[in-house]
Amino acid sequence: MSPAGLTSVQPLPSIILVPGPLMSSDLVVLAINETTPGRPSYHHLEPLWLVLNPNSKLIVEGNSLRTTHRITGLGRNTILRLVELAGERCEALLTAKLRNLPVSDVQCDEIWGFVGKKNAHKRGTEDNFSEIGHAWVFVGIERTSKLVLAHHLGKRTVKHATVFMRKLASATDPTQKFQLTTDGLGAYPLAVGNVLGHQGERVDYARLIKIYAPDASEDVRRYSPARLAEAIPTPVYGDPDEKRICTSHVERQNLTMRMCMRRLTRLTNGFSKKWGNLRAALALHFAWYNFCRKHMTLKGATPAIAAGLTDHVWSIQEILVADATVFLAAV
Repeated sequence: MSPAGLTSVQPLPSIILVPGPLMSSDLVVLAINETTPGRPSYHHLEPLWLVLNPNSKLIVEGNSLRTTHRITGLGRNTILRLVELAGERCEALLTAKLRNLPVSDVQCDEIWGFVGKKNAHKRGTEDNFSEIGHAWVFVGIERTSKLVLAHHLGKRTVKHATVFMRKLASATDPTQKFQLTTDGLGAYPLAVGNVLGHQGERVDYARLIKIYAPDASEDVRRYSPARLAEAIPTPVYGDPDEKRICTSHVERQNLTMRMCMRRLTRLTNGFSKKWGNLRAALALHFAWYNFCRKHMTLKGATPAIAAGLTDHVWSIQEILVADATVFLAAV
């Protein structure tokens, strides 16, 4: 059935946005019928009218799937599919935009979450499935602009740390050396050396190794952060400036993730049930964080503006229709 009152609202490459059949104020994306040039076929790729609607900010402002369902009235499966589609678009956008950027000071850290259940609750053959249990999000942020240069969903292993470093290497200018600081994870030195050079060819690399004091109370240990006893700056490759050996900015980004992504909020049942859903939600979050979210420390600008990637604050709609041809190719 075709939408009532078919009128073009905003032409895009290979796509027409028209008033949708569900609500007059919503939008549905229709593909151009290639067999009949100029005539839109009523091929509903997905009900993207929600994603293109400002209400999609519900997802990136810390609301859970069920909360979004109660507010919008949409089915949970529909919302999940919309997040998957938005994640695909945002992942393509981040890959295209975050390349060969000049940077001077990068901090990396990883944040813990889980998919389905925690490792301690895995039973039987579930131990053989890597996409069930603990999930770590590697994040690399530029200190000055607050731009998230790269992220990776995986495990705390040399293999996944190497994949993350390759993403960071692609995002940064290979002709400009920069300082890199990570936490004390043992997988980083080998990954950094293999990708960015053991002799400090591309980075002056240091680790900030933190020593935590043991807690006597089990309740304190489980529900409160451990007390930091000492932080030891440790140069690894090149000649890092000891005054800039710091992970505070990326750790503050970890808090933003937990506040804005219900999937990573502790002690709730909003955790991801599928690995792919968490990956899509991460891509949506980081695209929104880089291009849409204003930062007080940047005087109301976004990290993308501070990094010179754009000259204005993007809307949710912009990050999802930035490259319409990529979306059509994907579906």
